[in-house]
Amino acid sequence: MNRRLIGLMRKEFIQFFRDKALVLLILYTFVEIAICGWALTLEVRNMPIAVYDGDRSAESRALVDAFARLDNFRLVAQVDRPGDLDRLMDEGQVQFALVIPPDFSRDLQAGRTAQVQLLLDGSNSSIAGQAMAVTAGLLRDYNERIILARVERVGQGGHGFLPRVRNQIRIWYMPQLKYVHFIMLTMLAISVLLLGVLVPAAAIVREKEAGTFEQLMITPITGVELIAAKILPMILLKLVGLTIGVAMSMWLFGVPLRGSLWLFYGISVLMFLSSSGIGVLMGTIAQNMQQTLLLAFFILFPLAFLSGTMVPISNMPRAMQWLTYLSPLRYYVEAMLGIFLKGIGLEILWPQALALAIYGLALLGVSTLRFRRSLA
Repeated sequence: MNRRLIGLMRKEFIQFFRDKALVLLILYTFVEIAICGWALTLEVRNMPIAVYDGDRSAESRALVDAFARLDNFRLVAQVDRPGDLDRLMDEGQVQFALVIPPDFSRDLQAGRTAQVQLLLDGSNSSIAGQAMAVTAGLLRDYNERIILARVERVGQGGHGFLPRVRNQIRIWYMPQLKYVHFIMLTMLAISVLLLGVLVPAAAIVREKEAGTFEQLMITPITGVELIAAKILPMILLKLVGLTIGVAMSMWLFGVPLRGSLWLFYGISVLMFLSSSGIGVLMGTIAQNMQQTLLLAFFILFPLAFLSGTMVPISNMPRAMQWLTYLSPLRYYVEAMLGIFLKGIGLEILWPQALALAIYGLALLGVSTLRFRRSLA
């Protein structure tokens, strides 16, 4: 091979390995692919469910055990009153509930059709549809077992009185199971994150590249004042953009708004503060626009897929589920779906609002400290 070509290639390798950020980014990209394969799946897996067993018989326990044995479901609560299921569904602690009436075993023993009620959270229609299919298969197997047991007990003559379990499915929040509603709301949430991070980061890096930071250093302006001056106007402009996105979602795609619009804007402001905190922190680290974009790729994709917008959080391995608490987008998506599709208020969504407020204050505090150092 040409010696000059070898020399040039050697130079490129040396320059590449001198840029530690670029090396780390390439390694991180392939590690991230492995993490996605491990954590991202659209199959129904470990869906949290709750049960109200009003019968408390051997037959009802067998049906509950049949649900608990499946990998698709994870039994997280057995309640004493059917009304408790409403609270668990509104808070998002469960996405599926099984209601067994008090006369369940009596109907089966008498050879009558027994009824059970299934409550499904339809805010993610794709997952709700898969859960319905899994449940239909489970009840079919359960029916076959009780029919076989009945035939063995009374003989073939009992065919005319074979008991069965019939399910009555109720889809909550989005009965029509329109996936476009879920997609529109989650895309809006991701847009809020992207704009909240990239706009302040780019504004700070632009100051660095233009060399105007040196001029700021000789003024009496403080780091807090400068960050506030950069963030607050941007938040107002982003709220205007968010209003346009909400209006398009509601009027063009029929996304319902069942909760308070003012509460939605209040939580959106907290989300803009949190994402702006990430953006300002990126701006204090990056020295130019290229580094800003690399950092954005490094940070934004994990925040997005850890939020539950791509796949349900319950589908992820337990370690990844803990990591989702680090993504502010998780809290914002939960609040947005709760306000638009479930119609719930601050009495239920206060943990999400509090988490976003703490997240934003902590990040803006760290960003301000770093900013002061760069101005000193």
